Amino acid sequence: MKKHEVFTLSTSTSFSGMKEKLSKEVEQFLNEKVNEGYEVVNVSFSYFSQTASSTELVAFITLCK
Repeated sequence: MKKHEVFTLSTSTSFSGMKEKLSKEVEQFLNEKVNEGYEVVNVSFSYFSQTASSTELVAFITLCK
């Protein structure tokens, strides 16, 4: 049976650069994990509003080994 692990990465920079910055972080993270022998199961992105002026973009990553 494979062991599944869930990771989250997030960013709360300006809205226009949020997706690009987090996408690069996710890509680097996934490259590291794949080199360690993990298999990517799922990657999804979601916006999270903490307050009216603060929005955070969160990546949910599911891997298995």
